[in-house]
Amino acid sequence: MRVLIVSGLDPSGGAGFIQDVKVLAGFGHEVHGVIAAFTVQNMRAVEKVYFRTPEELKEELSLLHDPDIVKVGLASPEIVKMLRSRFPHAVIVWNIILRSSSGYDFLKPNAVKKFLDFADYVILNEEEYKEMGEEREHFLVTCKNLMENEVVVRYRGKEFKTPMVNGDFHGTGCAFSSAFTAYLAMRYPPEEAIRSAMSFMMEVLKVSDGYVTTERILRGWIERATLKELTDILEEFLKIAPKTVPEVGQNISYALPWARNEEEVAKIPGRIRLCRDRAIIVSSPSFEGRSHTARMVLEMMRKYPYIRCVTNVRYEPGYVEKARKMGLKTFKLDRSEEPENIRRAEGESLKWAISRTVMLSSTPPDLIWDEGFWGKEAMIRVFGRTPREVLEKVKSLL
Repeated sequence: MRVLIVSGLDPSGGAGFIQDVKVLAGFGHEVHGVIAAFTVQNMRAVEKVYFRTPEELKEELSLLHDPDIVKVGLASPEIVKMLRSRFPHAVIVWNIILRSSSGYDFLKPNAVKKFLDFADYVILNEEEYKEMGEEREHFLVTCKNLMENEVVVRYRGKEFKTPMVNGDFHGTGCAFSSAFTAYLAMRYPPEEAIRSAMSFMMEVLKVSDGYVTTERILRGWIERATLKELTDILEEFLKIAPKTVPEVGQNISYALPWARNEEEVAKIPGRIRLCRDRAIIVSSPSFEGRSHTARMVLEMMRKYPYIRCVTNVRYEPGYVEKARKMGLKTFKLDRSEEPENIRRAEGESLKWAISRTVMLSSTPPDLIWDEGFWGKEAMIRVFGRTPREVLEKVKSLL
């Protein structure tokens, strides 16, 4: 469904329009938006606010498609009336913001009251609700029950509760109202949208610090996509395994864009092994466990962060020769030059090898290979941006 955001711009990004976009786009909705107010602020204090008029917004709205749902944040109350007139069939969610968390007054209750019925849902915190001095059927009131350490949302005589995440967070109202809007846009009934938005907020706040860091929880979707990319090509790797798996087994590691350790690199626990010339695996791709290929790709990403995937292939001179003829960039390692202290340290040998190669290269290598050394099997390592790219390079060698 198409969602229109009409809210104020918080330059710090912790609340307002930027936070709304992060949440709603993160749920996969088609998002349009216009700025209803400009603020001079950071995450600690607000200095000024400049409200735009309905007439100013009309010109921008005239070029946009009609929305299914409108999420209104910090805005002049007259704008809600204009939105109802312009989009009579849209659902309007209005997150009223009378005052900033630092105490800056944006709107007076009396200026808001006569426009309440132009929205389908009105979201207020408990302090704002008390200042409004009245109850409406379409109010969602958010509050804290400190005695029970709970967050409570009241709607139509019902109370919805989740455990409270301790902390002082900027932007909770914007994020909750946007999440509620996102679930409505997925045709959730309002009660279910409240429950789901509250659960979403609880998970977001667990990974937030100082302000609502929505983008951190949305990284989980990238994690799932990373595992899927690796899983999607695994069957093709298994088909060619009799020609590629070395004695120590083969792994394919695919790092998250922000990877800093092996737990942020997808891999195949137990590696690909051969049993009577048939490829076997004991587990589907996972972020769990350790892998020498994970360490290699992390080292490569230190200089080339977009080279996020690697696999190890058994050494065949013909493979290296074919790579050269195709114009792939190859590097030969001389393992005899490896320092003794590195050779003896668990997990450091290949990190040293990759860092040495990267230091000498001006562009990322496609292959790094060696002829082995005492206790070290000869090996080819094939690098690329994605598992699909690595797979195609490997297939081209066979």
